[in-house]
Amino acid sequence: MPAPKATITRDEFDARVRQTGLPLNESQKAEFFAVYGYIEAMAERVRAGGHRRREVEPAIVFKPIR
Repeated sequence: MPAPKATITRDEFDARVRQTGLPLNESQKAEFFAVYGYIEAMAERVRAGGHRRREVEPAIVFKPIR
């Protein structure tokens, strides 16, 4: 089964990676972009089709006590 196609271009993806500051090499970026469609699909499911704000996902706002 082929991976879902990402809704952004590789150039847009590279720009987002640069914004995060993650030190990914070209091989890592290519591998990540190859599965980016899955990541977008997961994000949409977490946000109930995009109808919930990002902040309502507990994993994003929960800060564990150490």
